[in-house]
Amino acid sequence: MWAFLLLLTVCSSIEVYIVPHSHCDPGWIETVKWYYDRQARSILNNIVVILQKDPRRKIVWSETSFLKIWMEEITDAKKDLFRQFVKNGQIEFVGGGFVQNDEANPDFEMVIRQLETGHQYLNQEFGINRVKVGWQIDPFGHSALTPSLWSKFGYEYLVTNRINILMRDELVREGNIEFLWEGVNFGYNESIFTHNLYDHYDPPPMLHPYKNHCFTKNNLSDELLSRCMKLLNELAKTRRSAYKHDKLMLLYGDDFYYMNSDEAEKLYQRIEALRDYAERSNEYPGLKIKIATASEYFEAVKSTSPKLSVYKGDLLPYVNFRAGREPAHWTGYYTTRPHLKQTIYYTHKLVRATEIVLALSKGASFFAGESSLALHHDAITGTCRPQVVEDYTERCIEEQKKAISAINDAIQDRFSSAETSFELAIPYRVLIVYNPLNWAKTNLFSLEADENVFIQIKNWQGEYVSSQSVKSILGNKKTVYAKIEVPALSFVTLFVNEYTESCEHCDKSSEQQENGKTISDKHFIINLNDFGMVQNIKKSGKKYDLKQTFWTYYGSRGGAYIFHPTNNGNEINDLSLDKIIVSKGPLLETVEVVWRRERKTWDADYYYQKIILYGEPRFIWKFGLFATSNEEILVRFSSDNITGDKWLLTSNSGDLRERKYFQETASKKGSNMYPVPGGFAVDMGKEYLKIFPKFSNGVAMVDNSSFELLLHRHLGQDDNFGLAYGVDDYMFLHYHFEVELGELTHRSYWKSYLEAKADIYAFPLINFDEFSISGEAWSSGVQINQTWDKETIYSLGFNHSDIYLSSAVIKNSQLVMRVMNLKDAAQSLYVKGFQFMKKKLFDGFLDASSVQVSWKRGKEFEYSQKPDTSMPKSLPRSDEDSKKGKAMLHPFEFSTFNVKIVPAGEEQEEGNEEEVIEETEGELEKTEGDTPLVTERPGVSQASFDDIQRLEYAIVFSLTGIALISIILHFKSKGKRKGID
Repeated sequence: MWAFLLLLTVCSSIEVYIVPHSHCDPGWIETVKWYYDRQARSILNNIVVILQKDPRRKIVWSETSFLKIWMEEITDAKKDLFRQFVKNGQIEFVGGGFVQNDEANPDFEMVIRQLETGHQYLNQEFGINRVKVGWQIDPFGHSALTPSLWSKFGYEYLVTNRINILMRDELVREGNIEFLWEGVNFGYNESIFTHNLYDHYDPPPMLHPYKNHCFTKNNLSDELLSRCMKLLNELAKTRRSAYKHDKLMLLYGDDFYYMNSDEAEKLYQRIEALRDYAERSNEYPGLKIKIATASEYFEAVKSTSPKLSVYKGDLLPYVNFRAGREPAHWTGYYTTRPHLKQTIYYTHKLVRATEIVLALSKGASFFAGESSLALHHDAITGTCRPQVVEDYTERCIEEQKKAISAINDAIQDRFSSAETSFELAIPYRVLIVYNPLNWAKTNLFSLEADENVFIQIKNWQGEYVSSQSVKSILGNKKTVYAKIEVPALSFVTLFVNEYTESCEHCDKSSEQQENGKTISDKHFIINLNDFGMVQNIKKSGKKYDLKQTFWTYYGSRGGAYIFHPTNNGNEINDLSLDKIIVSKGPLLETVEVVWRRERKTWDADYYYQKIILYGEPRFIWKFGLFATSNEEILVRFSSDNITGDKWLLTSNSGDLRERKYFQETASKKGSNMYPVPGGFAVDMGKEYLKIFPKFSNGVAMVDNSSFELLLHRHLGQDDNFGLAYGVDDYMFLHYHFEVELGELTHRSYWKSYLEAKADIYAFPLINFDEFSISGEAWSSGVQINQTWDKETIYSLGFNHSDIYLSSAVIKNSQLVMRVMNLKDAAQSLYVKGFQFMKKKLFDGFLDASSVQVSWKRGKEFEYSQKPDTSMPKSLPRSDEDSKKGKAMLHPFEFSTFNVKIVPAGEEQEEGNEEEVIEETEGELEKTEGDTPLVTERPGVSQASFDDIQRLEYAIVFSLTGIALISIILHFKSKGKRKGID
């Protein structure tokens, strides 16, 4: 009998890790402050009390934003106690970012910033250099950006939750609920061990306080505990087949758990009683229960060295089911509350520009708390109530003001006294123009003026700048345009004079033509129909069909989260053409169209479209529109040039994902729809149409030759996923897209995307003596009535057209830069004035070489409804990759370095860069094939460790063999006694 029990233990034992947690949304139905004051504060206070009672009690915490508020208001004694819990492992920080960010709408730099903000706080407050467990348990789907970025931050494990429910069922059936997830290609593919929750992040029924089948009024009798053990054992056996090992993690928490102190104590007493009963009863000897942190579970899994299947691609869109198994596609939030998305994007771009200025000019940092908070999965998604939307918006605006003030402080001393070598007509206004890119950018600069005012512009070198004005068709204003090439990462001055009469170098008025249908420059010819809709684009003699229409879907079933209209969409039939005006001049040609649409509320009762050609290989396409009650507004494009079923490539801002049109799901509302934080490309046959938004939108494949841009939505009803509120959004929205038509390579797409994404800032000087700038309109600047006696340009010094400076920040008094190689060949990191030192993890605290974990890789996991593939283009590598001891970047590699600013005269020549720690890419590449799991054991070499593992396996197999033989002999002897041979 002992042999049978031994076999049962070896083959059927299961360890259950119960991981307490509390999911605390920093804003959703109520504001951040409301949740903190009434819930999060109590939860954190209760955690301290609970953990004091028993050192074996543990919990994980994710929301750093709430933690920071709490730590700033509690006593020093309580801080020390909390720090001790962190130090002894009773509290583990998971996620580590400021929030659990949405994964569909933000771009890669926004996500990095919120992670960095959280990590920086944990480092300063607790001395934590690395968070091991990623914790994305509530975002509505998961982007391929996530495994790549989380790997670069040094995470070993990632917990996800909301994926297509059919895919999750398939993962469970195939035993792939844990897998290696390979994401975007930042120079080389990286993967991370990913644990997708079996169900949700609430406790299983037998442990749930409101679905409880075990305990009655906290009765902890052995009878009830035995019943609970039976249910838990059944659950463990059911879930066991979904994993490749004998460990099981059960989350023990939910939204705002442990808020009531008495209830919190009872919740812990229940699982402790169950654990203790399992130990003393031996009722289920193969079932072990531990109250643990997440990393304890994952370390136990790692010790089993499982062979994991590989998944490549997105886990978007998220699809679950309503009553009656009706699929609900969570694709509406790609567009919900577009003005909030626009505000958050602008704030993040301004913060990036500020961080670089402060780091390079003053060696200072900027705390991006509000913009990081706004990436919460109920913030940038727009899936929150109106007062919460307003709160996030106000927080972002306040951070914008702080950012501009910080820029002002950083550059005040740089525009010191100097003699001006050119004359200026008095009075004049000054604009301080800032290019946050580290290469020169030609920008179409514009400013609004009264139509009877003439504008004259001089640049920082005293040269007149040619300008052209276009009279608005919506009022008595005009827009003055000027093309200006702003030097790399520099501040320059523009001097603006205003006159009541035209002058030699004043703006030239455009020639305007009513009902014009064509505009052109040296790159493009764009043709419209009689109703003002684009019909085709010509480039280099080839015509590309592109028929434009505005569409509406009526959505009595959709809401903040899901796209579920009741009809299949109609072309908007209540638009009436007001005007089409073509404007032509020496710098540019524009066409502006205004349509009227009846509106019962607000003043703007029109839609507009404006297309600007300005002699560059790209053009600007603008829309202005609103949504009426219970409708979704989209602009649809159809083209005969589109062929095949993989003609749409969407960008998550990390790379391009090739989307396949699924005919079988086309009738399902919200399917074939994707977020585009990094823009998208459409295969037009010879060339690609590339469209870059200023903030994230959704794009949908309508059929095999049409696509739609989701622009606005106003939905009166809730979609029954928790918000209990509609999307009452009457706001008039302005959209800005930059469009190209040409080849598609990684380099061309990255350069175009980064230039389209970057804003060139023009800050008016509002105080001459104190040198103060603002973020208001140019006309708010002070009129200066004296000679300009200051510098006219200030450069931050980082200039390189093949390396993108994503960020520069100060960490522990050291300059840390995050850079990307924009070449399709490896290159050494040489930038005059800067010496690149050690390669770091993305948060800048540890060397990149400090994290080297490999897993046994199985086959790639294929899902029948997989929504994407990687772009079918291999990345070339040059022989330079083999160089050692240099700060090297692989093609399109994105990495972080410690950097030293080198004084003028001390720069090294290119090719003589400082030697750095060996790169980690080679280690990462070792994950290909069946590579054994690498586990660090002090004083044990890898060869010795392999011997230890082989010995461990041999012991297990020997015991199993002995058990099997014993069982066979046992039953054989039993059979003989019954006369059976």
